Amino acid sequence: MTIKMRLFLLALSACYISAVYAGLPFSNDPKCRCVTQTSAKMNPKTFDHIEMIPRGARCGKVEIIVTLKNKHIVCVNPEAMWIQHVIKTLIQRRNTTE
Repeated sequence: MTIKMRLFLLALSACYISAVYAGLPFSNDPKCRCVTQTSAKMNPKTFDHIEMIPRGARCGKVEIIVTLKNKHIVCVNPEAMWIQHVIKTLIQRRNTTE
């Protein structure tokens, strides 16, 4: 596994943990990249890229941005159980390949 992949998965893990355990309400901060979020389940096989942005000075909420293979961009609610399961599966795969 390359160092880039390890760093990406480490950042993904940190964002997942902060998203799950933060417990703070989402804000309507205009500096956030996601205006709306969906909890609708999507097939992970259609994913091209997952980007997790932790809560910070720029935006007061955790954002999960999924780029699909057809190049559409979707913001996913980090509290949706299905995305938490997808992230957990990615982390487990990373741990088994090391």
